[in-house]
Amino acid sequence: MKTGKAKKTVAQRVRAWLFIIIAFSAAIAPAILTSKYGYGISPILTGSMAPAAQPGDVYVTRLVSASSVKVGDVIAVNSQTTGAYYSHRVVEVRLVNGALRITTKGDANSLIDRDPYMVSRTGTLSVVQMRIPLIGRPMVYMNTVQGRQTAASFLVIANLLALFVFMFRKKIITTLNPERVYKDLYNEERRSSMQYRELIENLQESLAIERENKGSTEKEASTENNKYMEKVGSNS
Repeated sequence: MKTGKAKKTVAQRVRAWLFIIIAFSAAIAPAILTSKYGYGISPILTGSMAPAAQPGDVYVTRLVSASSVKVGDVIAVNSQTTGAYYSHRVVEVRLVNGALRITTKGDANSLIDRDPYMVSRTGTLSVVQMRIPLIGRPMVYMNTVQGRQTAASFLVIANLLALFVFMFRKKIITTLNPERVYKDLYNEERRSSMQYRELIENLQESLAIERENKGSTEKEASTENNKYMEKVGSNS
């Protein structure tokens, strides 16, 4: 019995550690790929690159020398004016005052992007290497108002559940132990029996006292009645 429980506990711990390792790896993998090998991912949130890419697709990018970027490449950059992240196609590369001025345009857009991207010739840029369809759908949904509300709701619920488990974890673990449950039931029944026995004893004691008081009262009444009768007899 104990051996089976020990094996089950070990298996649960192994699964928990595997889950933690996988989750941790998934969380740091993009950072490692970017810092060590220059690879990254760029989710497509809008239809500005249709039909080449649709919302929900993901671009795989790689850092390359800015001087190697050419017209026709798709780059993923942050706007130097608004800070917005976008992936658009290069339509012009021009050298201005020793720096590269890169003009971009979304394939589905009728106009070029208003603000060109300025970068040093010795700098780097993320250039799209391939497209993976559909796997970015959750990111697209999370970018909507409804998605953000859903995420916030799940976050609140998860925090409440975590708080509940943290506060009552000992009580839950104890309750789930069958031996503890049986012991608590036995102790509860024993306490109830003792209380019932004590109640019966108190009731019996009260009845005995009441009978004793009643007997004393009747005896006193009988004595008084006899005295009265004797007094009446002597007077007559």
